[in-house]
Amino acid sequence: MTVERWIPPLTILMLISAAVPALAVEVGGELALEYAAEFTESLELEFFLPPLGETELRYAFILRRPVQDLLAGEDVAYFAKRLYLKHRFPAFHLTIGRQPISWAFGSLSNPADYTLGSVKLGEEFASKYTDAVEVYIPLNWNSSLSLVTSFPEGFTTDPDKTKWGARARIGLGGYDLTVNYVREAKDLLPGVLRQRLGLTVKGDLGPFGIYGAYAYQFCGRQESLSSYLIGADYSFTLNYDTNVITQVEYLANGPGGQDLLAGSLTYPLDDFSTVSLLSVLSIADGNITLTPRYETVLPGGYDLTVGCSFRSQQDPLLLLRLSYPF
Repeated sequence: MTVERWIPPLTILMLISAAVPALAVEVGGELALEYAAEFTESLELEFFLPPLGETELRYAFILRRPVQDLLAGEDVAYFAKRLYLKHRFPAFHLTIGRQPISWAFGSLSNPADYTLGSVKLGEEFASKYTDAVEVYIPLNWNSSLSLVTSFPEGFTTDPDKTKWGARARIGLGGYDLTVNYVREAKDLLPGVLRQRLGLTVKGDLGPFGIYGAYAYQFCGRQESLSSYLIGADYSFTLNYDTNVITQVEYLANGPGGQDLLAGSLTYPLDDFSTVSLLSVLSIADGNITLTPRYETVLPGGYDLTVGCSFRSQQDPLLLLRLSYPF
């Protein structure tokens, strides 16, 4: 996660207040305490400003370990998740600033995402949020075109440090199809070839939801790497009102890559509590990871998550998270 100093959010808040003194600003967020080998507290804040016509301003940031860092006399780790200006023109939407860029389509992993690994096994990472300019062109209710230029190391006019991509989405015969292209910034990500073509498809086959993805990474004519994903999900009802959701998928990452077989099962106990199981098998070495999880809403609006990660040849890892959304 990128770490910035404490000054930026205060400066931004003053600029927002000066720019829109007559508008009501609402604040929401989440206070959380987590444990995974060590305790970590965090504070996430989001500021909601009324839109000005077709223009929207969003600002959200997260502070990691603010209490521990302040007690240790260190700078607080600040990360802006959203700080963008969005305007809806009649023919397209223009978004400028720090924003989430993800081409997720419901899978546990996505080899054809804009940023590889930004969303993985149901968890999102800081790389999902980037400084970018996005043009979104809706074509009809199930078809669109997205054009993105992002700056992984901050805004620059150097084309070698600029990343860009395009994604077309179309509904075809009951299936959702996307085609995308990404050109990475030069020499930024070791092991990731600079250009990537991606294809995803999802739809229904009887009672099953099926999906797949294919990604072709290349750099000139000498190097190339192919990855593909196939998966399915299925839900069924128990006791008239309990909807159980299952999902399984296989990810192949080409020669030298890590092939994975992953599956998940989610079972709601009641309107407030859910148990789930995530399993991941590494095909090459046979290592398996099992992560059972229990989630519930406590009195007072607190959210509690209790889990444990069991990995082959490793000690179990206890996972705890208590949060209060407001």
